[in-house]
Amino acid sequence: MKRTSIFIITFIILISNILKANAGELKYELNCKSAVLIDAESGRVLFDKNKDEKRAIASLTKLMTYYTFIEGVGNEYKNNFIIYNIDNKKFNYDEPILNVNYGEKVKIDDLITAMLVFSANNAPEVLEQEFCRTKKEDFIYRMNENAKLLGLNNTHYINSSGLTKNNKYNVSTAYEQALLSYNILKQYYDILKYTSLKSFKYKNKIYFSTNKLLGNFKGVDGLKTGYTEEAGYCLVTTIDVTNSNGNGKPLRFISVVLGCDTKNDRFEDTKKILNYAINNYENFVVTNKDVFEIENKDFIGEKIKYSPRTDVVVLKKKNETVVINCQLNKNLKNNIKKGDNVGKITIKTSVGQVEVDVVATSDFNRKSIFYKIKEYIFYLLKELGWFGWIKLKTI
Repeated sequence: MKRTSIFIITFIILISNILKANAGELKYELNCKSAVLIDAESGRVLFDKNKDEKRAIASLTKLMTYYTFIEGVGNEYKNNFIIYNIDNKKFNYDEPILNVNYGEKVKIDDLITAMLVFSANNAPEVLEQEFCRTKKEDFIYRMNENAKLLGLNNTHYINSSGLTKNNKYNVSTAYEQALLSYNILKQYYDILKYTSLKSFKYKNKIYFSTNKLLGNFKGVDGLKTGYTEEAGYCLVTTIDVTNSNGNGKPLRFISVVLGCDTKNDRFEDTKKILNYAINNYENFVVTNKDVFEIENKDFIGEKIKYSPRTDVVVLKKKNETVVINCQLNKNLKNNIKKGDNVGKITIKTSVGQVEVDVVATSDFNRKSIFYKIKEYIFYLLKELGWFGWIKLKTI
């Protein structure tokens, strides 16, 4: 257990490895037109390149299609079967599409898998129709309303697939696609069940994921690729680095690249951003078993020991100082019992700060008036040297 007796506790974390890149250098190394990196726990931006620039987003659209469908009909609805009522030839879908024919029964879960794993362009249309049938509401309208509710003010959808139609296309920004992904992971974390799949088998045919980082970059488990001529090559990625973080506390990042020139560029740019995240950031943890103490002369022992009510995790740069400030409650009880709330601690880093309640680790009793009188008498005796005189007289 940690013990300290200063009011402001400063932890200086030393590292042996040299940080491989800084944010300024990284911007010039990227091929993409815009990019962003955020912490998946707090949503804080850790790096960006033109993050607010509006661009076509191609099949990244399907993230909002997923969000809107599940938000509207509920997660349990995925197990239902529906009749596929679209003529693929009539709609002339761009590849890839899921091999399902007009009039066939198809499971909604399979449509979602096809849409997220290999970006099937016929799947969103079917999900859109099913949503309209059950909710009696226009799907594209709901997509745009959800965008507003999530604060995606520079995002606009005209369709659920992301395809360009009549020179019109869906638009967003790198930051807002990261923000959408952040909200999806907060509300519908099981999307990773789909996006982490490297392949998907349907009707004895195997469809492979369009995300080539799966299995080739440790920890990557989503989320979505995209490409049209207008959008260029795009990629939203999420990576779980909990196991390599060292303290067992969850750590996840989300990155977005938009407007890459080639398919390979989007993967190479993403790897650079993810390596930047891994090399530069880590979790700092204070557990509810860590004990701190602060002076308070109104209590017997003149110190109050306390711990965080719960474990606290905050993101920090690997070479920075973390400052922990304690603020005790102004009106503490005369007798504090173990577990009583006695104040708050604030853990602050360059990335942000976290505040949490602290509780007493044992009982602490306030000094009574008689205790203070006795204490004062002993103080005077000591100052006057009477303790030494009394001792000599008794020899």
